[in-house]
Amino acid sequence: MPALRRLSPVMLLAVSIALASTAGGCGNGSSGSGTTSLDPPATVPDPPGDVPAFPFIDHLDQSAITAGQVLFEELFVIGDELFETAFTGLDGSGIAELPDGTPLPHRFSRVPPGGGRFTGPNGQACVACHNVPFGTSAGEAAGNVAQDPAGLGAPPFNLRNATSLFGSAVLQRLAEEITENLLAIRDEAASAAAPGGPPATRALAAKGISYGEITATRDASGVVTFDTSGVDGVDADLVVRPYGWKGNVTTLRDFVRTAARNELGMEADELVAKDPLARNDPDGDGIENEFSIGDITAVTIYIGTQEIPTTTTRLVSESLRAPPAAATSAAAERGAQLFETLGCAGCHLPELHLEDPVFEEPTRRGGGFYFDTAIDPVATNLDPDRPFKVHLVQQGDFPRLLPADAGGARASLFGDLKRHNMGALLADAQPTSVNDARGEPLVLGGSPVEVAESVFLTAELWGVGSTGPWLHDGRAGTLREAILLHGAAAPPPIGDPARSEAQEARDEFAALSEDDAAAVVEFLKSLVLFELPAEE
Repeated sequence: MPALRRLSPVMLLAVSIALASTAGGCGNGSSGSGTTSLDPPATVPDPPGDVPAFPFIDHLDQSAITAGQVLFEELFVIGDELFETAFTGLDGSGIAELPDGTPLPHRFSRVPPGGGRFTGPNGQACVACHNVPFGTSAGEAAGNVAQDPAGLGAPPFNLRNATSLFGSAVLQRLAEEITENLLAIRDEAASAAAPGGPPATRALAAKGISYGEITATRDASGVVTFDTSGVDGVDADLVVRPYGWKGNVTTLRDFVRTAARNELGMEADELVAKDPLARNDPDGDGIENEFSIGDITAVTIYIGTQEIPTTTTRLVSESLRAPPAAATSAAAERGAQLFETLGCAGCHLPELHLEDPVFEEPTRRGGGFYFDTAIDPVATNLDPDRPFKVHLVQQGDFPRLLPADAGGARASLFGDLKRHNMGALLADAQPTSVNDARGEPLVLGGSPVEVAESVFLTAELWGVGSTGPWLHDGRAGTLREAILLHGAAAPPPIGDPARSEAQEARDEFAALSEDDAAAVVEFLKSLVLFELPAEE
């Protein structure tokens, strides 16, 4: 087994005990008994020659996870190994056929090949793209990929820079809670609409974020219809989708399994089961059973429990970083104040309150919209009534979420989990389709839902000081450039759809003195990613 990395000393001790004894445990961290398949394959093949790179003898059985026979620490290590492994053709890495069955002459390509394929495959390991400044964080410009939502294989494509995966489970938990709040408001509007009477309009707001308004009308027979034309920054079904630059991916699990297929050519069994042509090997590479349901669960939990992005102030207070120079601290403090004054915090909200910091995989939370209903819980053991639970304040890599005084946790993400029009300057070449929790195109009112070229989910700024280059396609080489690209130097008039919603804040920043602009940048540089040094 490769050397364990990214683990705190406490987790290293727990994992070493778990690996030595192969003792199981419950998904909530309590002790138990059982066995797991954590043994690495033999280091020397017999006979010698090509061997798969898969780091364990067996794939992980989801039934063991659901039955409570796998400790969190064990699941974390399994996910870590799978995330860092460079898979080979014997594992199923790469593709040989397009979704329509057309043979493909090359196993990997950074140019989407068409035939319905969205992108790549672009690499052999997750860590090949998510690697700067640490594994599972962001990616440098060399890792940029091209996406082709139209699936035609013809440019222009949408370019994407790898985002940091730190704090991923927090985003889904916030999205689930916001969705529950919005659905409750919708239901209350429906209850308030009298049969044959006037419609009932309600403001859609959750955690201090406005998502517009919704109007319910009840006809004389009692049938309720909703006018969603006033809904803003979220789809008409009121489900917040927290992943992807466009906010087009609903769950962390679907992000993981879809990225495995699209970026690595490693197909998850749960997606193969949905193949419209009923193929056991949809990518035609001669390998079946590339990722089990348990494998995907392990990677999902591993990614979800990565470090929470933090601040240099917290690191100094925990004696994990030397204090910066006094002038640097003063500039960062002034920059934080200017960040508010400029209006940047209107979308990049410094903190959201997470009521329940327990992440469930799978889950029925969020009105049931965060569970893949195409998966049979009985046949697969991926059962939302028996989820693997992780307490994000108490478990996972350090830094973790900080508890809130009123209960729950403080999520200092500097974001609002809402889509905004960023104007023509930052617009993609193609619109992007939205996927539901099944990983299938979302259809509402008989039409597929797409995110327009110029519309993006607010990028969370936690960790932004560590994740250059910046913006969705990595076009900004500095934080100052990233801010100025939030609008145009000569913008369209107010009301023009080509105008960025951030234009005013961008212009306020552009008008700052050199010292004040540098202070804002210094504040952003204080929002960092951090991991404990690896144990020797």
